[in-house]
Amino acid sequence: MLDLSQLNFDFSALPHWVPFRKVRDLTPPPEPAEGSAEEAIPDGRDAELEEQTRAMLLALDLPGGAKLVTVAWNARLRSTAGYARYPGWAIELNPKLREFEGQVERTLKHELAHLIAYHRSGRKRIEPHGREWRQACADLGIPDEKAHHRLPLPRNEVERKLTYACPACQTTVQRVRKFRRPTACLRCCRLHAGGQYDGRFRLALVTGN
Repeated sequence: MLDLSQLNFDFSALPHWVPFRKVRDLTPPPEPAEGSAEEAIPDGRDAELEEQTRAMLLALDLPGGAKLVTVAWNARLRSTAGYARYPGWAIELNPKLREFEGQVERTLKHELAHLIAYHRSGRKRIEPHGREWRQACADLGIPDEKAHHRLPLPRNEVERKLTYACPACQTTVQRVRKFRRPTACLRCCRLHAGGQYDGRFRLALVTGN
């Protein structure tokens, strides 16, 4: 998600591994914090933006996505500029984007690129802002899009009180909430398990409740 702090996505129920200091990029989305996109109820769909989005998808020969995609304004979003949910083909935008020239279209394409990237990858696990997302951005006419961009929106700082550690390399990961699924150290899984999830490197809670 095009977030001033992070982007969240829905993944399958398979075990996950996490990278050092980038745990939130490759893990399932956390339980919603106050004001998060999952908690919020969209204020209303925008027919004009949906029509523009459908046109972009049809131009990329993605008629299935064009039939499903929705775009809504969500005033509950605070520090988040936009949010994309796959496979629901749903995009939510912060109404404050309208205060900044060009940011509505930019954020819409950024979020749409996430949906396209995940659709094209099928069951393959990909990084949110990896090669597939960059290709989708290029296809949408924003080849130089950055993974994150800053707008002068208020930010909610949430203290990460939970600490997880890898039993092998002792890499630590800070979390706001507990992992909902088995999650292992990405570095160790890459070194010793060919990049596949391996329970030997499952992160263990060492501090916090």
